[in-house]
Amino acid sequence: MKKILVIEDTQNVRENICEILESENYEVYAAENGESGVEMSKNVQPDLVLCDIMMPGMDGYGVLTEMRKEVVTSTVPFIFLTAKNTRENQRLGMELGADDYITKPFTVEDLLNSVATRLKRAEEFKEESEKKLNDLAKNLGAPITQVIAEPLRAILGFSKMLMTEYNSMEKFEMAEFNSLIYKAGMELNTVVKKSFTFYKLQSLAYDVEGLNKLREAKTTDIKSLTENTINNLALQHRRKDDFMLNIENASLKIPAKYYIEIVNEIIENALIFSTKRSVIRVVGGIEDNQYALTVRDEGMGMTSTQISQIGAFQKFNQDLGENTGVGLGLINTKNILRLFNGNIVIKSTLGIETTVRLTFPLA
Repeated sequence: MKKILVIEDTQNVRENICEILESENYEVYAAENGESGVEMSKNVQPDLVLCDIMMPGMDGYGVLTEMRKEVVTSTVPFIFLTAKNTRENQRLGMELGADDYITKPFTVEDLLNSVATRLKRAEEFKEESEKKLNDLAKNLGAPITQVIAEPLRAILGFSKMLMTEYNSMEKFEMAEFNSLIYKAGMELNTVVKKSFTFYKLQSLAYDVEGLNKLREAKTTDIKSLTENTINNLALQHRRKDDFMLNIENASLKIPAKYYIEIVNEIIENALIFSTKRSVIRVVGGIEDNQYALTVRDEGMGMTSTQISQIGAFQKFNQDLGENTGVGLGLINTKNILRLFNGNIVIKSTLGIETTVRLTFPLA
């Protein structure tokens, strides 16, 4: 049985609403003012709240603000009861996290339809969240284990051989083993850095003060920063001649380390998922009062389903013979852009090409 909390200071209205809801087999709780409603919401943990806006003391906006601060009530569907349904009221309510409005006077049908709709949407949201959580749990173990196990095995194996066989080894053999150990260590370092970035971004989303300070940062000389980042990656992959660059300069409202993180991820993907001697085009410039950076490769591409499923620890094209990462790069990119008011659009044709368009706010 679904629990509904009614917060209404007018007694006859409150009793009428409770009677209507109880007749539909809802478990109903009632509070006569905002303060008691907030306290009751913590104890009852309702499935939905109906709350009047205009009340003495704490009004409906105050109730919603307080409920959204509490973990147990932060996602509870919230419907305002109001005699005023102006655009200003709606905008304020929606900014605070309200789900719907019912304007007084209302019919029994209006009330029940609104309640049923919000409860249904909440249930669908819960089911979808649980599905995503299950998918995350399913995907989390395998990618982490696979990505860590291979370089770790290389580090342990080659270091053990150096420890036990060094007396009989030539210098070039020892140097080669050291090189392989270093390469494996760098692979592990990449996994750790991407994982750290992922959890840092999750935390930053709730740190309003810290995020606002970071949003004040400016990154200048984007042309040199982008070109240097791309050139370093091109040299690592021995594909310096595969790039065509046309990048204009600008100053952006994003910390340099996050900008570099994004460029690294997108260019790395373009290199991994395209063949040598195929062209990777990178174009950057100011468009519509924002900076747009477009990366186009002639690689294996992605399906529209894969693009829509980009998420944490979600890996694609795992049939490649090489290690394709832990599945955090693209979601980190999306989260960075979301936090710093940018955007990413991916368009791809399977087996032909992929185009990634990134936009950033200008400083």
